[in-house]
Amino acid sequence: MMVLTWLLDSFRPDTPFPVLELVGEQGSAKATTQSVLRSLVDPNKVMLRGRPKTVEDIFVAAANNWLVSYENLSGLAAEQQDAFCTLGTGGGFASRQLYTNGEEHIMETKRPVVLNGIAVIATRPDLIDRVIHVDMPTIPPEARKDDADTSAAWERDRPLVFGALLDLFADALRILPSVKLAHKQRMADFERLGEAVARALGFGPDEFQRQYADLVRAGIDRALESNAVAQVLDKYFEERISPWNWQGTAGQLYDLLNNQIIPDRSTWPKSPKGLADQLRRIAPAYRAKGIEISHLGHSREGALWRITPIRSSTATPPGVEGGIRYGDHRE
Repeated sequence: MMVLTWLLDSFRPDTPFPVLELVGEQGSAKATTQSVLRSLVDPNKVMLRGRPKTVEDIFVAAANNWLVSYENLSGLAAEQQDAFCTLGTGGGFASRQLYTNGEEHIMETKRPVVLNGIAVIATRPDLIDRVIHVDMPTIPPEARKDDADTSAAWERDRPLVFGALLDLFADALRILPSVKLAHKQRMADFERLGEAVARALGFGPDEFQRQYADLVRAGIDRALESNAVAQVLDKYFEERISPWNWQGTAGQLYDLLNNQIIPDRSTWPKSPKGLADQLRRIAPAYRAKGIEISHLGHSREGALWRITPIRSSTATPPGVEGGIRYGDHRE
């Protein structure tokens, strides 16, 4: 249902687009799946593109295609991940016009995005919040098919599939005005459409919300597991006696954590300000796990921060924004 909803959402230019992320080992048909999906939304002579070199490459691709599609990604720079966030919600990129000194060239666009890779591609919390993550299943040798046979079969079936997709879209749009969500995730427009799609397919109320909440929860896990500050922060507080409540300046916290064992210092902040920036990025994920990371303003000593468990009476329900015991995101 997640992929079906993502496909249908790609036909709605007036709402934010989530990013589809296909992850799996070699031979799990990531490229074939991505090509099939693109052929239903935005057919192109080159269905899949290689890794973009710059942020400008991403916006140029978006300006010339409806669906932005990249394959075999082993990783993306922070600014490239931010660019995909901008594409999903709508934004622009400005650069100096070639052969001029004062002219500016602006590309403003909003596009659906699909990415694939062997390892997880979205590692920044902002992008993870917008990602529909799909783990591709391993294909056993006896189930593999020749590319020519697969392509021929898909070309035969594609008109029927596309027609059925539009029928489902019509049914979902008819149901959509009656869908009311008590609790909403960040991509609320996608979630609401997904609930309509699920009901059009015969599923009961809230079935899509339940699946989407599981997907969001897994995304929170990945956001914290891939963040060096979150890893060290977890280790430090797990060694403290509960209940704990820390409050102090960003500089004090930086000195405290900087003395811990840090497996990878290449992504570790170089200053208290860098740590504060990371705390702002991971705060929503920790809030969903039942931990409040709050900026309390500035004092003579510096920026004040507080890290404390959220009381169960004020924490939100599991699968919505919180209600999960601290540390449960760790394997």
